[in-house]
Amino acid sequence: MRLLEILAGATLVLVGLRTAWRSVREIQPQGPGRVLMALHETARAGWWLSLGGLFLAYGLVGDTTQVRWFVMVPIAMAGLRLLSATFLRRG
Repeated sequence: MRLLEILAGATLVLVGLRTAWRSVREIQPQGPGRVLMALHETARAGWWLSLGGLFLAYGLVGDTTQVRWFVMVPIAMAGLRLLSATFLRRG
């Protein structure tokens, strides 16, 4: 069972690294929306990376009660992405 968690975590970390690499390569818009767009892209990559880290932590740590707090990190990344998308849409 732990092998499945480690495999899923490693796959999600690779997806997060690919997302981060694509975000860096894309041309960022000029103007005041640049910071919001960077925050939006960072939260997208951070969500994948933190989700992969969560699975890896559950697969590698013997006592999972030590890493329960880590569930909040992907939730925070999703909320940050939602807020930045809302502000970007409003212009």
